[in-house]
Amino acid sequence: MKKSVQNINILMLILLLIITTPAVCSAGINGIEISAMEITPLPAEPGDDVTLKIRVTNNGVETIEDFSVKIDVEYPFYLKSESNNFENKRILNVGSSVDNIYYLTVDPNAISGTYPIEFDVYVNDVVLNPPDNNVYVQVIGRPDLIIKANAIDNVAPGDIFPLKISVDNVGTGMAKNVKVISESENILILGSNIELIDRIMPAETSEIEYDFIAKNDLDPDAHQFPIVLKYIDEQGTNYTLTYNIGINILNRAEIGIQSIKITPTQITPIDEVYIAGIIENTGNGDAKKVVLELENEDRSYKSFIGELKSDDDAPFYFYIDPGATGNKDLNITINYTDDFGSYELEQSIPIEVERPKTNMILVISLLIIIAIPVAYIVYKRRRGENAEQ
Repeated sequence: MKKSVQNINILMLILLLIITTPAVCSAGINGIEISAMEITPLPAEPGDDVTLKIRVTNNGVETIEDFSVKIDVEYPFYLKSESNNFENKRILNVGSSVDNIYYLTVDPNAISGTYPIEFDVYVNDVVLNPPDNNVYVQVIGRPDLIIKANAIDNVAPGDIFPLKISVDNVGTGMAKNVKVISESENILILGSNIELIDRIMPAETSEIEYDFIAKNDLDPDAHQFPIVLKYIDEQGTNYTLTYNIGINILNRAEIGIQSIKITPTQITPIDEVYIAGIIENTGNGDAKKVVLELENEDRSYKSFIGELKSDDDAPFYFYIDPGATGNKDLNITINYTDDFGSYELEQSIPIEVERPKTNMILVISLLIIIAIPVAYIVYKRRRGENAEQ
């Protein structure tokens, strides 16, 4: 019985040692303070070399033995070297401190942000970190904006056309107060010529769309018009960049029928109808291969014009069979080409084909009735004269 009591006491003592030993270590480590004495430069920029001076102080109530510190460097930092080796075990008395200097480099592609550098504190090879074992380094990148514009189809003077612009930030810092400005005198924006974007983060894209108009007196040619970007970075530095956007200006023909006249004014099925008109080009470009085709019932008629220059006109003619009686539309199709391509325009001309009037039929019938006996008498008379001879 006495021996059992002794065994229990020994067991309790061992348990007490196990429980209290980490508590002592924890109490001691709670007095450890990690502070950054120097961060140069601050803020750092991508690609910079950074000098980091760290001080570890024992503000606890006990001396810490077998003490060491390891730096945990993660992206965007890389460790180049250090002045002393914190990893060597040492004793850190109460109220004392030890310094170490680290030489780091920032990744050239690091974007703006505040990044932690962690320090692991070891006592007796056990990690017992203080509440905040990180040092924070601010990195501020530089924005780099580029413009991408959608392809612009061929445009004629006076045309209104949409243009979608993408502003990409391919840099490492934020761009603020971004102004997109058109400064062309020949390609004008409808409305305000300034578009404001509050900010564009790294790897972010902002899209805007304008309606532009090409001036009426713009010569046909390949043109460029400038789009200006003005913005500032996180440190207040101003940037101004100019991008030229290409556009091809071509002249467009505008074909139409100026006038048309139909003869006779009162049409019957027995008439031959004469249609005369004027076709004109009111556009800035020349029209080529101009052909007019008229369709009436199952028949078609063509009038070949050829080339029709800007502000020029030409006559066209059709002789047609009016066909059956009734109200109908004569369909005229105009085919031509210009710098933009081929076109087909349609226009209809209403006509009325009337029945022949009744008195006209009677007159014609009467003439036929009279003509038959007269012709017979003339025939008999000439036959009798020939017999007498």
